[in-house]
Amino acid sequence: MKVEDLPVDERIKRVVRERGIEELYPPQAEALKSGVLEGKNLVLAIPTASGKTLVSEIVMVNKLLQEGGKAVYLVPLKALAEEKYREFKEWESLGIRVAATTGDYDSTDEWLGRYDIIVATAEKFDSLLRHSPKWVKDVKLIVADEVHLIGSYDRGATLEMILSHLLGKAQILALSATVGNAEELAEWLDAALVVSDWRPVELRKGVFHLGTLFWEDGKIDRYPENWESLAIDAVKKGKQALVFVNTRRSAEKEAVSLSSKISRLLTKPETRQLEGIISQIEDNPTTEKLKRALKGGVAFHHAGLGRIERALIEDAFREGLIKVITATPTLSAGINLPAFRVIIRDTKRYAGFGWTDIPVLEIQQMMGRAGRPKYDRVGEAIIVARTDEPRKLMEKYIHGKPEKLFSMLANEQAFRSQVLALITNFNIGNFRELVDFLERTFYAHQRGDIAALEYKAKNVVYFLIENEFIDMDMQDRFMALPFGKRTSQLYIDPLTAKKFRDAFPALERNPNPFGIFQLIASTPDMATLTARKRELEDYLDLAYELEDRLYTNIPYYEDSRFQGFLSQVKTAKVLLDWINEVPEARIYETYNIDPGDLYRILELADWLMYALIELYRLFEPKDDVLQYLRDLHLRLKHGVREELLELVRLPNIGRKRARALYNAGFRTADDIMRAKVRDLLEVEGIGMKVVEGLFRHFGVEMPGKVKEAGKKAEARKKGTLDAFLK
Repeated sequence: MKVEDLPVDERIKRVVRERGIEELYPPQAEALKSGVLEGKNLVLAIPTASGKTLVSEIVMVNKLLQEGGKAVYLVPLKALAEEKYREFKEWESLGIRVAATTGDYDSTDEWLGRYDIIVATAEKFDSLLRHSPKWVKDVKLIVADEVHLIGSYDRGATLEMILSHLLGKAQILALSATVGNAEELAEWLDAALVVSDWRPVELRKGVFHLGTLFWEDGKIDRYPENWESLAIDAVKKGKQALVFVNTRRSAEKEAVSLSSKISRLLTKPETRQLEGIISQIEDNPTTEKLKRALKGGVAFHHAGLGRIERALIEDAFREGLIKVITATPTLSAGINLPAFRVIIRDTKRYAGFGWTDIPVLEIQQMMGRAGRPKYDRVGEAIIVARTDEPRKLMEKYIHGKPEKLFSMLANEQAFRSQVLALITNFNIGNFRELVDFLERTFYAHQRGDIAALEYKAKNVVYFLIENEFIDMDMQDRFMALPFGKRTSQLYIDPLTAKKFRDAFPALERNPNPFGIFQLIASTPDMATLTARKRELEDYLDLAYELEDRLYTNIPYYEDSRFQGFLSQVKTAKVLLDWINEVPEARIYETYNIDPGDLYRILELADWLMYALIELYRLFEPKDDVLQYLRDLHLRLKHGVREELLELVRLPNIGRKRARALYNAGFRTADDIMRAKVRDLLEVEGIGMKVVEGLFRHFGVEMPGKVKEAGKKAEARKKGTLDAFLK
């Protein structure tokens, strides 16, 4: 289908043509003929790079121009939200306003009412629905990207409940590259179904074993025995490769190993550009290895890296500067990084009690990254056979079908939270209405066992009544109690809220950071660090040493909770070190964690600390305890000791700047107000922008002469530093 023949607004055609697109791919054309432009729901299951996003853009913008209202685009990752936001901004030339929202689960975000396309993570949009912002009633279309994640244990129930809420109220467009039971999903959503294997770049798939590459079409190629030869060969051809391995440490080890071999294939300008990237990366044990790998044009990518490092790697790979990325499967979860050759070194992963096969769906998602549209005529996806026979891997992963998606409402934690939300935030009035709603879910559609669903719901309702989240009146109607409503709005598990409330009496008697951090770490909403076997004794000693600060008893060694408790102690100790200003590099080294792990723990702890304070406010809080909790929350947010609290309340003053100011003698806001600009500029990390922000905060207009003198002082300081560095 020619773009010109699309039955959409002429302005949309113009924008699409300006991208250099004159004709649609066959599956795109089929999707847009399915009735989706007339408002029919659609499940679109086509390979990576076959143009799902463009279909969604045309559908969204056409609907908005014709009907007004809003379109919500759901993604599984914050990084994907940022990527889609940048892509969709192009439509602002037509007057379409685009926004992205990912954080803060306790907000109505009424500001989003001014926007037409809203990009959000599923968790963020679910939390918004619970706060009932006025603009939600204007949502006319919901796009669920990566809809196969409805089968994900962690986040599947959230996506399922969003779609259940909006089914029949808004048009639904569900997108995925691989869905084993797309027909079942389409049936549930009352949607048209477009499934296709068509790709703009041909995909060759094969299995590599000890130097022999068996292609699915029966052809055979020979290489040196080590799988690394496949990555080196791709670079020699002027191409790039993605290598998927099953652990972070493997990704790091293989990147460093490949780097020494690929470095000799780089040009001098490439080497200089890579040095420029290396200079932007902060030092810590993880980035030390990254820098070594980058020198040779290779990088590793996993959840342990910080966001800045991940963004630098992704951009440099897109530009062709990084030749090979070794990655854990997190990279295959949707970020747009295709390569000529995808090498899957591992098809097994460790899952708690032993090694297990990686699902077909995940492996096929990885393979789908092979081949770059506009650059490659063919992409190659190669699985490395290490112990398995090549034939078995070929049958399972190359010729096999992806697994069926199953509803994750069976997950007790997710089900508990969603039932509470239905009662407290969505006006479900009684048990019959609750069951009626649950009958609309994918869980009910798929399993058809309404009796089992009723039984599960009844158990949750009993738990919620028993723990005073909800109550029932004389007519057996639900009554949302403040504790339940606030728990749901805060987007935490009712079990987390119960743990907090049960600990309040002990917390009031003995408020202390270690006890509070262990409490937070004990909740189902916190991802704790694992205490390894060799560490157990140390953390048990620490727990006994600080036993008087805990709000729980230390479990016996035989208790099933014992190892989990020591993991909580480890996590609490990391948070304690953080607020005591232990340098980040030492935290990584001491606890054998990566920057991404620390950021994730801090982000979760910040959210749970906020929730703890909000729930404590419901129960006749003591003013001094409430203030203690707020101060501790601020310390956690910035990673500072108590003496820096006044300084971090100032704009643009974080952990490092606050300590530098304090050590230079500026210990209070008054000290800073009375200071001379040139003296402030002498402090490490303080520049004119920060000083101007402080003046504005204090409501003081900076005289022009002072501003000019300050800029000169800053220039002198920078000149001295540059001279020193040279």
